[in-house]
Amino acid sequence: MNEAKIIILGTAAMLLPTSAIILFIIIYYRRQRIEREKLERIEEQHREQMLEASVASQENVRRQIGGDLHDEIGTLLSATRMSLSQINKYKDNPAKQENLFNQTQDLLNEALNNVRRISKELMPSTLDEFGLIIALKDFTQKMTEHTGITICFNHGELSERFDKKVELALYRTTQELVNNALKHAQASIINTTLIKDVDKLILQVSDNGIGFDLEEVNKPNRGIGIKNIESRISVIKGHIKFDVEKGRGASFEITVPILNDVSPSEQLINY
Repeated sequence: MNEAKIIILGTAAMLLPTSAIILFIIIYYRRQRIEREKLERIEEQHREQMLEASVASQENVRRQIGGDLHDEIGTLLSATRMSLSQINKYKDNPAKQENLFNQTQDLLNEALNNVRRISKELMPSTLDEFGLIIALKDFTQKMTEHTGITICFNHGELSERFDKKVELALYRTTQELVNNALKHAQASIINTTLIKDVDKLILQVSDNGIGFDLEEVNKPNRGIGIKNIESRISVIKGHIKFDVEKGRGASFEITVPILNDVSPSEQLINY
């Protein structure tokens, strides 16, 4: 009987560590699954936020284009139609008729100029024809001239062209970051730098302004500009790092993989 108890106790003693190990493995994998599900939920929420930001950005662009077409082009075309209808009324007054004709021509020229401007905002001709580096150089020079604030662009010896999606995303991101600095940062100097590092492009934008609280601007109904940038960069599989704090300048670093290098011979075909 004693031997049976000893065998039972011995067996139990042997099974206890094994049971503990099995229990530990079960708990470990359960925790892993819970953490994985939590991470998936966070990633899904992030994707939803990026989608919302992208949709909001597209809606803002459509609203702006619609407003420009209605307020500027629509008004000018209505005035042109009225001016044309008046011309026939002055058949017996050549001087008046010529004056109205010239006015109509001026209205049409203004409408055409506005159409070109809206078209250029949608896809800047400099970016389309000459690429990201020339477009950023042109943008920063014009913004310096118009605002009186020093906006520098550094690119070293980098001169090549890149995939259209990458170029457009980085150009729009630079525009948004520079405009934000001009509107909110009270900066006197804004530096932009474009670097190629093996198989990726790095865009850096910094200013010497008053900075901001990242958590504050990321609250609901705030920080749409930041979400727009994250959404735009995520589309080309890039990421953005912030170095911001209230009371000092802000710094942003955007890193994107180079999708396709464009050789000089390909530039003539693709662009």
